[in-house]
Amino acid sequence: MGVIKTLENQLINKIAAGEVIESPHSVIKELLENSLDAGSSEIAMETTSAGIEEIVISDNGSGIAEDDLELAIRRHATSKIHDLQDLESILTFGFRGEALSSIAAISEMEIVSGTSEVAPAWKFTCKAGKILGKEEVAPRKGTRITVRNLFFNAPVRRKFLKSERAEEKKIRDRIATISLSYEDSRIRYRQNDREIFQLSEESKKERIISVFGESIREHLLEVFLEKRGIKAYGFISDPDFYKSNRSGQFLFVNNRNVEIKYTSQLLKKAYDELLPANVHPWCFLFFEIDPSFIDVNVHPAKKEIRFLDEQSFTAFFLELVYNKLRSSTPVTFLEMKHRLSAPLKKQINTKPSATAETPPLQKEFASVLQNGLYETSTPQKPFELENVGAGNQIEALTDAPKIHREFIPKRHYGVIFETFILAEADDGLYIIDQHTAHERIRYEEVLREYQRKGSLSQPLLTPIRMDLSIQEAEEILERRREYESIGLYLDDLGEGTLLIREVPVFVDPGKEKETTLDFLERTKKSHEPELYDLMAKSIACRSAIKKGDLVSDHILGEVLNRLSLCENPSRCPHGRPTLIKLTRYDLERMFHRVP
Repeated sequence: MGVIKTLENQLINKIAAGEVIESPHSVIKELLENSLDAGSSEIAMETTSAGIEEIVISDNGSGIAEDDLELAIRRHATSKIHDLQDLESILTFGFRGEALSSIAAISEMEIVSGTSEVAPAWKFTCKAGKILGKEEVAPRKGTRITVRNLFFNAPVRRKFLKSERAEEKKIRDRIATISLSYEDSRIRYRQNDREIFQLSEESKKERIISVFGESIREHLLEVFLEKRGIKAYGFISDPDFYKSNRSGQFLFVNNRNVEIKYTSQLLKKAYDELLPANVHPWCFLFFEIDPSFIDVNVHPAKKEIRFLDEQSFTAFFLELVYNKLRSSTPVTFLEMKHRLSAPLKKQINTKPSATAETPPLQKEFASVLQNGLYETSTPQKPFELENVGAGNQIEALTDAPKIHREFIPKRHYGVIFETFILAEADDGLYIIDQHTAHERIRYEEVLREYQRKGSLSQPLLTPIRMDLSIQEAEEILERRREYESIGLYLDDLGEGTLLIREVPVFVDPGKEKETTLDFLERTKKSHEPELYDLMAKSIACRSAIKKGDLVSDHILGEVLNRLSLCENPSRCPHGRPTLIKLTRYDLERMFHRVP
């Protein structure tokens, strides 16, 4: 007797369901996309117990005719394609005829649908893919689908679901993502009788803000490009607004949210030195491409697409983002940045240092756990300077004590390209990035202040409002007590709105909101004791001199002097170089004065 046999239809459907339906958020995705394919302008969704107990979605779309109801839950029964040519030019979300059959195979499902507001509608019920009955109901235009007891007959799959809270977050994220490409549809979502989304018809930008909160509004840069048969539009974030991960990057091709290989790397390449290390920009990019130039049928859940000419798309993508950033920032890109990123060699210091035994700041938080932040023997005094011109001796510009380390400037010669300070020292010519240099100074100052004053907070006369997405606000509130331990106090107003009530005393006035947002973004993957370090980095980043800022000569001198007093003057808190050096010998070789 042979060992190969044909599987039963019920088992085939269960296997297919495993490919399409990973968890409740997969059901939401498939049903929501079906509603949009049906031309719905109003869609309402509800879930109970993360969708395991019940999922309900109703729309005002074209509906399903009586004769099609039974076919709708059969595998590979579809109205979208009839031959191979249709597959090559498909523009809808669903087309394989697998979604409803896969959901029906692992749940108890009820479909109520009608094609007219005057003709009777029909209710269709099934369990584990088996039809239980069909009956006539009151007229309606559109469809309501109820899915109950998901995975009741697939206990292994149910056992591998994450916590209810984690599954609820997946559902929220899925609805938020899909809604970005259908801003002309009104979408409502309730989770355990709690309103999560109530999105009205609006512009693309307003839809993004409705989903991700008001705080993103002022940081969106609009992009547009049309060439080589591709049209693209959307928004990217300015270099001051970023995330610690790639979860803020959304790409749509012909309104379908997809993953495109290497786009995250392309974004990083386009932003280049405009972003700190290990952070990622936001993007909401929408591409319109002839369907015959792409293949959407390369993944069971249609997560990925394939381009016939990936090289052309890569060039198009870079041009789309790169051109906008070049036109919106005052600095040019450093094409050879990697050549300048090597750390400076340690210079021999002939003067005794009062801080010679101090542990370096790179290890400050190993020390924090045992001894707290270290004391410094070089307190920084307020400086009062005359109007001294470039080229004057730096020692004449400040009364701060001269305990230098690697970098010992004598005089400076101003700023080039609105970014780089030129300074002379005994051992060569230094080129200093005014932003990263000031960041290093402020970072070390803030750490010392934490050592001296602890986690003192400053109440705000007027609390500052932050409008975020509901899920972001919930994640932040989970760690509220940790944030209070370093002086940041937040109040919950509900619906994704938080109030900044108190901030650490070291936060610069007027920078409270942007510093807090920066800090909260940095903490998404971090826990104590790193919070002190992350807050110091956020304060330093937001209070430092920026690229393009016009700074007077005497303040430049003070920046250079204080940089020379830092524990690690050659690197900013994020690890980027603050300065590079050309020795006298390097210069003489360039001019062929020495062999």
